[in-house]
Amino acid sequence: MSRFGPAIPYDATAVRDTWETLPPHVRERVTAELGGAPADIRMAGGGFSGGFAARVRADSGAELFVKAAGSDKAFALAAYRQEARVNPALPEGIPAPRLEFAADFEDWTVLGFETVEGRAPTLPMTPRDLALMLDAWAEAATHLTPAPKRLLDLGVSAVPIDRNLRRFAAVASGEDEPFPVPPALEGRVDELAELERGIDAAMTADAVMHFDLRPDNMILGADRAWICDWNWVQVHSPWFDTVCLLVAAHGDGHDADALFRAHPTAEGVSGEELDTALTSIAGYYLAQAIDPPIPDVSPYLRAHQRWSGLAAADWLALRRGW
Repeated sequence: MSRFGPAIPYDATAVRDTWETLPPHVRERVTAELGGAPADIRMAGGGFSGGFAARVRADSGAELFVKAAGSDKAFALAAYRQEARVNPALPEGIPAPRLEFAADFEDWTVLGFETVEGRAPTLPMTPRDLALMLDAWAEAATHLTPAPKRLLDLGVSAVPIDRNLRRFAAVASGEDEPFPVPPALEGRVDELAELERGIDAAMTADAVMHFDLRPDNMILGADRAWICDWNWVQVHSPWFDTVCLLVAAHGDGHDADALFRAHPTAEGVSGEELDTALTSIAGYYLAQAIDPPIPDVSPYLRAHQRWSGLAAADWLALRRGW
C-alpha cells in the first residue's frame, strides 16, 4: 500500500484475447512466420488495451512476441496499426524490440516482434530498475533529437496539444465539471489553469517523444531496459516523457526531482516548465480516473489513472509548497 492507494500490479493488469480466440487467418499467419505451430505461449501480464500479446515459440525454437487485435477492440487495433508504421522507422540505436513482420487484414492486424530476455517492471521499483529505465530513455532521446527524417517523412509531427492536457483550464472556464482533487490542490483551479497555459511553449522542441512513457511500457533485462509500444510518437519535448516516467517513481517513494535534474533530457528545463508538465499530467489522470470503466479494457485502468494523478499532484504540491 502506497500513500496513494494500493500499488498497481503492472505485470498483471491485462485482460487479453487468448490464442484460441484468435481468428484462423491470424493464427495461420503467425504459424507461417514461426515455421511451425506454437509449442509454448506465454501471455503478457501487463497492459491495459486488451489486445492479444504473448511470447510465442515453435518446436524449432523460433520465437516472436506477437500482438494482435480486431475491430472489437478499436483502441488496440488503432494502436497496433500505428506501431506497425512507426517501429520500422525508429533510428538505429533506440532500445526497442524490432518489428519482424506485420499483417493487416480487413478487421484484424497482427504484429511479430523480436523477443528480448526480460520482465515487466513492478512496484515498488528498485533504484536499479529505475536507473535502467531512465538510461534507456536517455539513449532513445539522443537518437530522437533532432527529429529523425524517417519519422517526419512518415507523417510524425507536432500535433497541437489537445484538451486532455488542459483539464484544469476547462474546469476554470466552465467547459467541464470539476473533478476530485487531493486537498493540496483544492481551491487552486485558477492557479492550476494558469500553469497549464504554458504547456504549448513547454512542449515545443525539434525532437520526437514517445508520449506514453510509463513503467508498464518497458521491459527490464539483467543490465538494460527496452522501450515498447511506440504508438503515439509526436514532435514535442522528450523531457515531458521523463516527467511521465518519474510520476510513477515519485509515487513509489523515489526522489523524482533529483532524478529529473540528473537526466540528460532535463537540460535547460525551468522549474516553471516542470510544474506546467506536472499540472497537465495530474489534471489528465485525475479527470480520466472518474470516467466509467471501458468494456474489454483492463479493470485496473481507472485505478492506475487515479494513483498516477495523485502522485503527479503530490509531486507538484511538494514543489510549490502547497
